[in-house]
Amino acid sequence: MAPLENLDLTRLIQRWTNGEKEIEQELFEALYDTLHGLALKCLRREAPGRSLGATALVHEAYIRFRRAQNLTINNRDHFFALASRVMRRILVDRARARQSRPRLEPPISGYETAIVPTDVEAEEIIAVDRALGDLSRQSPRQARLVELRYFGGYSLEECAALLQVSEKTAQRDWQVARVRLRISIDGTR
Repeated sequence: MAPLENLDLTRLIQRWTNGEKEIEQELFEALYDTLHGLALKCLRREAPGRSLGATALVHEAYIRFRRAQNLTINNRDHFFALASRVMRRILVDRARARQSRPRLEPPISGYETAIVPTDVEAEEIIAVDRALGDLSRQSPRQARLVELRYFGGYSLEECAALLQVSEKTAQRDWQVARVRLRISIDGTR
């Protein structure tokens, strides 16, 4: 399928959220490559050649979008920002599930280990999630910026536009947020 222009993609998304379920397959096909790239960014620490994790993450996000009710998506950028948040939640959910099972118990499925393959990765994901929670209490805009950059793969310029701030403000927020996250993760308050 040829790539759709942003306006066409936004129209497809809006039609889908307005209840036109017959275009769902066309929309998913149009979004798949971008969603897969977004998933790879979410799993940036994955071992080379291990694309099953990204594929599983895209499919889980798709399932969550299908189940969502009263979902309002304004445009393409809003959709991808929301998708990055959904993927973050999936990673955190899988990491918590991995940590909550007894150490000697095998994983529930290959799907679970495809997204969060090791206990160390589970711990890292949970640590970042906790730090983002702390950051969102200190500065919701900085937390949103980190989510867009880290999980969404957006550039600082794109984040500034999405957050409706200047690029200089986005850059300053990014620097402060990284320090705050490091302090929170390292526990050196």
